[in-house]
Amino acid sequence: MKNSLGLSAPVATIVFGLTFVVLLSFVSYWGFQRKELDKLSKEEMSLRGEIEQLDVIGNWTLEYLKIDRAVDFLSEKKLSEDARRRLTEQLWQISHAYSIDPLMILAVVAKERHGNPNARDRMQSGAYSGALGLMQIKLETAQKMAWRFGLRVNSEEDLLKPEVNVTVGTAYLIRLIGKYGNWKEALVAYNLGHSAVDRLLERGQPLPMRYYERVISKYKMLVNRSFL
Repeated sequence: MKNSLGLSAPVATIVFGLTFVVLLSFVSYWGFQRKELDKLSKEEMSLRGEIEQLDVIGNWTLEYLKIDRAVDFLSEKKLSEDARRRLTEQLWQISHAYSIDPLMILAVVAKERHGNPNARDRMQSGAYSGALGLMQIKLETAQKMAWRFGLRVNSEEDLLKPEVNVTVGTAYLIRLIGKYGNWKEALVAYNLGHSAVDRLLERGQPLPMRYYERVISKYKMLVNRSFL
């Protein structure tokens, strides 16, 4: 008996078998290709992740290098290599933890005592004011701020360590930024004291801008140098 296509039963069986084999081969090939594509896709995603990580590391390295060179420039070789490294690492960590430009911190350092880690401020009368180090922090203020960073400041000698001084100085500055909500008033308060600034604001009197303007001038100078 012939089928409707005019093929004999054996031939029809053979055609069906070949068709099945072709279909099976196609499905197997498609499955293999799908697995290969999935594998390639995963490898591509992995490579993209690695490239992104390299980009981040590269940016971190450039940031660290910029800070290191800026510190070296401001200190005028007054810091040992080890002290400069510790200070650079601390500034890098602070800048990432608080999203603050390290060059702004260094601008305050430049304004205060031109990068001299052993600076002791004196008033016009010649009396010692109590302000110490790179950011001219008083011991009492430093001790209040130090706990935020897990530091202990027991004496003025501790405060003369560059990385400690800059850490507590920056903590105080960040606190003032939080209080006033802007750099201008925070920097004026850093220089005059927050009580003096509060009194001027309460009376509606203008704030003296000379310190702020000088810090901003130092900051622009550091930015323009780029250090890279």
